[in-house]
Amino acid sequence: MNLPKRFALSAVSLAVMSSMNVVIAQQADQSSSPAIEEIVVTGVARQGVTKLEASISVSAISDEDIQKLAPRSTAEIFRGLPGIRAESSGGGGNANITIRGIPLATGGSKYTQIHEDGLPVLEFGDINFGNTDNFIRADRTIRRIESVRGGSASTLASNSPGGIINMISKTGGDDAGSVGISAGLDYDEFRTDFEYGGTVNDTVTYHIGGFFRKGEGVRETGFDGDEGGQIKANITKELDDGYVRLYLKKINDNVTTYLPAPVTVLGGGNYGPVAGFDASSQVLHSASTASNQPFYDINGQRVPGRSIEDGIESDVTAVGLEFEKSFDNGLTLTNKFRTSSIKGGFISPFTDGFAGGTATIANKGDILCSDSSVADCSQGVSALVNGVAANPNQLAFTNLTFDTSFEDLGLTVNDLRLSWESDVVSVSGGLYYSDQSIETSWNAWHTRLQTVDGGNSQDITYIANANGEVLSDNGLLSASFLNWKWDLDYQTIAPYLNVGFDVGDNVTVDMSVRRDSVDAEGTLASACCGGNQAVDVNGNGVIDSLENPSTTSAGFIAGGIGVLDTANPGQRADYSTDHTSYSIGGTYLLGDNSSVFTRLSEGGRAIGDRLLQIGGAVKADGSLAATTDGVDSVTQFEIGYKYLGENGSFFVTAFDTETEETGAEITSGNTFERTYEATGIEIDGDYDFANGFSVAGNITWSDAEIAADRTNAAVVGNTPRRQADFIYTITPEYNADRFNVGATFQGSTDFYLQDNNDLEQKAYVLVNLFGTYHFSDKLSAFVTVNNLTDEFVLTESEEGSGAIGSFVRARPLNGRSSSVGFTYSF
Repeated sequence: MNLPKRFALSAVSLAVMSSMNVVIAQQADQSSSPAIEEIVVTGVARQGVTKLEASISVSAISDEDIQKLAPRSTAEIFRGLPGIRAESSGGGGNANITIRGIPLATGGSKYTQIHEDGLPVLEFGDINFGNTDNFIRADRTIRRIESVRGGSASTLASNSPGGIINMISKTGGDDAGSVGISAGLDYDEFRTDFEYGGTVNDTVTYHIGGFFRKGEGVRETGFDGDEGGQIKANITKELDDGYVRLYLKKINDNVTTYLPAPVTVLGGGNYGPVAGFDASSQVLHSASTASNQPFYDINGQRVPGRSIEDGIESDVTAVGLEFEKSFDNGLTLTNKFRTSSIKGGFISPFTDGFAGGTATIANKGDILCSDSSVADCSQGVSALVNGVAANPNQLAFTNLTFDTSFEDLGLTVNDLRLSWESDVVSVSGGLYYSDQSIETSWNAWHTRLQTVDGGNSQDITYIANANGEVLSDNGLLSASFLNWKWDLDYQTIAPYLNVGFDVGDNVTVDMSVRRDSVDAEGTLASACCGGNQAVDVNGNGVIDSLENPSTTSAGFIAGGIGVLDTANPGQRADYSTDHTSYSIGGTYLLGDNSSVFTRLSEGGRAIGDRLLQIGGAVKADGSLAATTDGVDSVTQFEIGYKYLGENGSFFVTAFDTETEETGAEITSGNTFERTYEATGIEIDGDYDFANGFSVAGNITWSDAEIAADRTNAAVVGNTPRRQADFIYTITPEYNADRFNVGATFQGSTDFYLQDNNDLEQKAYVLVNLFGTYHFSDKLSAFVTVNNLTDEFVLTESEEGSGAIGSFVRARPLNGRSSSVGFTYSF
């Protein structure tokens, strides 16, 4: 890490915070009593620590504040947390999430753990197609969402060196609940929510709640792709100086997921729809092509009932048990256990370009021209849609259907902790254990030619006029492009220790260490680019060229269906790796209302299934090659200031981060072995004016660069992809007796879409509106508007360059959507 740079940053930050303290102290003097604080429960070593006392950066969103973000997915809630970059362009799941300039070279949430009630949902947040947010849902059972950036997240949880986002559930005891309904005003979705928390007797409380929804979702699909729901329940028995709690959760939910689709480069960092298709409000899914496509598994067997409509299938059953007991000698024993059965699937069309470049079909960027009369298309080809000649101006795309089954992503986890506190010293230690399964199948991914037509995409049949050869049969180019079978298991054991002590009346210091040991076992069987088994896909009684593995159709992928030899997998995993994480920090209380803190941390993150995609990283016998230790690390230095007053709060943290990255990207085939550096400042605050107005917000500045790259020296010194200098969320609000209204402004400065630093997304601001009217103490109505000005904003692009007027494959944020709902509280 660059120590001179860090110390220079610290000096500047201290000077800035000292000047701020002079102003804020004047406000603090107006009140003689300190603000009441909620206890922090995420990523802290000591029980009962307040936000002011904790030597970490921690923030929270309450259940009341969630609605103000007008979220259409759980990731859009996370986007409102300070320092969190949540790319919520994938629909109800499949989001990319990171913290404070830590890169997103691939997908998911590699360095940021997402927890529910203090335990991880998945041990690895970047499992291929198994992003953590696929298997969580936010509803009215959530009491608040806490986030810890950096700090002791490295040592108090495994595989979370960047930070933790913790979704904390309500636990009942108030004999109160609510029922609500909501519907899209300009999109098709109906949803009902309920929750109730009660008491059985003086020592037993419970809470139960969930939701159900059905509809297209915020983009036009032509089918009910968002359908299902969740139910959660817990019951708590209060003990003498402790409690025991049983936790249950069931998710059975489908959501349409959006993969990169064609958009037009307008220049100047602007993008827009292509002819006949708006990727921010439409999809390349289609009711007419959703269920009639042939789906085959890794064994070459047809899968009945499989459909593009399935989207992300989440089938989660979780059972947990939490126990805490304090003893007279100052000892407290805490144990958290949860086992989760996680199954489902992922299916969606991906716009691919590999089918072009032959003598018979010309490639317009990555969008195929579908008619021979167009100037840049080759001659001698007929294009038919439903047996009729295609529109001469009709665009087409090559659909590589991402079809993945989650046979088992189950996680069993246990965290045992023993702590002891005196007046000046606190010691805590524990043992963490987890068993993460990754058993998934990439099922005979097929490729098709289809029209680019929002919500009404059709299959295209191409026929070579010279000899009548069918180049695509009712859209089908290849019935089996890619077959992969993952069968992996990762066991993690991590003892950890924390020691904290008071140094005088105003200074606290804590030091923690964690030793993670990971055992990886399993196999990866894979086959690419054609089939090895003749199958009558179209059912006409004849093995056509596209169905015969011994022939190739006009330069396209060989026909037939691929069958994997899972008895002789191509890659084994049989290795162990370990790493030691540490964190040391301290807080100095300036008074009842303010404090400063500093912290140095280094945390490790074991590399999961993506390690097997990197050639040479794992030897044939399953052991690790000399080029990798199977772990990526994040080192962070922080210094911060906190203020909590009667009417407002203010927090500022300066950080310096160094990140190792080892990963693989399936869509491009690229692998990454890099080091990143980032320096920045994170500011978070709120103020409540006396006249009903209030404002809350956060802004994060990051200066990040690719410091080293083992395989691509050309990107060294560049800004990492999708990393903006500034990201922010600002929420002004007005509260009256009967109603409250407000807006949330979520924005970003410009950023590069790829690491070559050419194609750029310009700065943007998303405006979300919210308002609630209370008819009575029990009945209220609310309206939310997401992306009021209908901004067309890309979060990612497969291409790093593109001329004005050309097409690139990208994921935009959702266009404008609005909803209305009613809530009855009792």
